[in-house]
Amino acid sequence: MEKALSDRLWDKDVQGFIEACQSRQLSDVTLDYTVRDDGRKILNVRAIYGSRTRGPIHIGYRWTENRRTAWTPEIFVGRHTAPAAHHVRAFLPVALRAGYWRDRKNLSLALLAVTQVFFKAQMVRGGLDREHLQRFADEEAPIERAQGLTLQTLNDLAFLYSGPGMPGR
Repeated sequence: MEKALSDRLWDKDVQGFIEACQSRQLSDVTLDYTVRDDGRKILNVRAIYGSRTRGPIHIGYRWTENRRTAWTPEIFVGRHTAPAAHHVRAFLPVALRAGYWRDRKNLSLALLAVTQVFFKAQMVRGGLDREHLQRFADEEAPIERAQGLTLQTLNDLAFLYSGPGMPGR
């Protein structure tokens, strides 16, 4: 099993996830799950953007329950949220609402980097879940254990490659 997981490090999807975590705008990247009503788990990403003028700013990509549209993705900067998007211009309004006029461009790039970390993690998650399920097929609650190990592996990789502390190292 160790050999299979160490070989997995050289997989294209895993390398993409590592590159996304190494973004200069991000540090302390962490991943967790939001559990839906039907029991499915949705991945969320949090990170810290290091503002030169205001210090560390918590940013992320998460899923929230909405009465009209069920579950929707959103980005957040501190306490301010906006619907998730896939281009930098869409992130500018949330940066401005959060009061980061001077950092709006770099903060928008950091939000784009968090979005990329989310999508790269989703690609890696499928393969890791499958490998862990094959390993734990004979045990009780193999899905729970596989998802837990997958999340732990993703967080370990994010910790190693995003690094703790201030970005721009």
